[in-house]
Amino acid sequence: MNDDSGMILDVGEGTLGQLIRSWKSTYRGEDKCAHIRRSIIGIKAAWISHPHADHHLGIIRLLSQRNSIMLENGATASNSDPLVLMSSSNVLRFLDEYSKVDPTIYGGYIPVDNRDTLPDLPQNMELTAMLTRKLGITRCVSVPVSHCYQSYGVVLDGTSFGRLVYSGDCRPSDNLVRVGQGADLLIHEATFENGMEEEAVLKMHSTVSEALSVAKRMDAKACILTHFSQRYPRIAPLHEEDSLLSFPVAFAFDFMKVTPANIGVASKLTPSLRLLYHQDAEGAEEERELCSEIKKKAQEILSTPGVFANVKCE
Repeated sequence: MNDDSGMILDVGEGTLGQLIRSWKSTYRGEDKCAHIRRSIIGIKAAWISHPHADHHLGIIRLLSQRNSIMLENGATASNSDPLVLMSSSNVLRFLDEYSKVDPTIYGGYIPVDNRDTLPDLPQNMELTAMLTRKLGITRCVSVPVSHCYQSYGVVLDGTSFGRLVYSGDCRPSDNLVRVGQGADLLIHEATFENGMEEEAVLKMHSTVSEALSVAKRMDAKACILTHFSQRYPRIAPLHEEDSLLSFPVAFAFDFMKVTPANIGVASKLTPSLRLLYHQDAEGAEEERELCSEIKKKAQEILSTPGVFANVKCE
């Protein structure tokens, strides 16, 4: 946010370490430790999309460090500034049980079940008041999406970007398009490159073009693609029609910092990133062979009648 407070969308393992590295490298003042402590306290809220460990396991260290700093500053459980933690009920139950064996996170957060912020429910006025007071966010809506049980995307109004929509992990979602209509910034997963649609269906993820289709139907003013499969160490190519979009499209990378003022510049970095993540001819051939094998296997699975009959999604 503009006042240096912040909100985290998903907190994978190692998140706090990466943030600290970023703060150390960009802060030019003398007391970097004090700056880092202020920055950690400045994280006022966290929103977790689904219960897979790579999206929530880092919340424990964040809560522990934040509590420790509050205690150093003389705060007690009754007068501290707890983190507003919005997540699925199973993650919240996990944290509740964990806090009974690790007192360093006890009392450090206010739990909010994502099911209490669904789009068709009356607005949670208590949550809205907290987010507005702490961050200036005026609306937070969790949208059920297809990935695993209790998976959500989120629509946030009042951020420094305006309306910000984050997909979490999911297949393209008509509900997210509807609730997030007119987004100023859409952050959407694009785990698989184009041509791997079958694999995307099986893994309940999106391809690059599918993510950009969501952005187009949402009338988003800008889109950042993220959550790329580690199998492909390069920037995925765009279809010709996707390269002619009327809004900026940026590919996320570690330590990327995007502001409303530089999102257009970020979208122009893609050719440079392609050079940075260059792949030689031998590596490209190996990838094509691997993709061909995966595609063939995925097609075989999808040709099985009732393959999704026992899949439970929310």
